[in-house]
Amino acid sequence: MTVGDIVRVKGAPEDSHMSGSVWPECYGQIGIVVQEAHRCYVPTMKIMVRGEVAEFDWDELEVISENR
Repeated sequence: MTVGDIVRVKGAPEDSHMSGSVWPECYGQIGIVVQEAHRCYVPTMKIMVRGEVAEFDWDELEVISENR
């Protein structure tokens, strides 16, 4: 997963094990990777989704289209 990839945010609001639960309105939404990041040694990605930038762990994202 790299900057420019189109991704879908996996999960549903009732998935309590996902750290992205701060952004439940983003579940199932399509976004674009705008920056790589790290949160306490966990690889994350900043995603432009629903007109805002939100940060999600890699395991919360599904690549739809790779930027190659």
